[in-house]
Amino acid sequence: MRNRGSMHPPRHKHSKKLNTVPSHNEPVIADALSKKIHISEDVLARAPIVMGYGTHRFCIENYRNIIEYTQDLIRIQTKTVRIHITGKNLVIAYFRDDSMCVVGDIFSVEYH
Repeated sequence: MRNRGSMHPPRHKHSKKLNTVPSHNEPVIADALSKKIHISEDVLARAPIVMGYGTHRFCIENYRNIIEYTQDLIRIQTKTVRIHITGKNLVIAYFRDDSMCVVGDIFSVEYH
């Protein structure tokens, strides 16, 4: 029987879904784990890793998909943010399951 003073709706007895709240300790746990096994926090979290090489090459690791691809704009979705690369004569030099590289005359890189 349900307590009438409870703020939570009743759950079916076979329901496996848990009501969870994100913990503020998650960054601490990721930091401790990365130090223990000697792997970067970014790699553990599959966070996007971006590397710019001058104004003609920009590489991204841990991207999800390519949203838009033209010679002037490439929009990329990552786990946490969208990346917009604007420029002239933009070409995706390569893309693999989790990494890609854009070359051309890159004017700006924006995070949305």
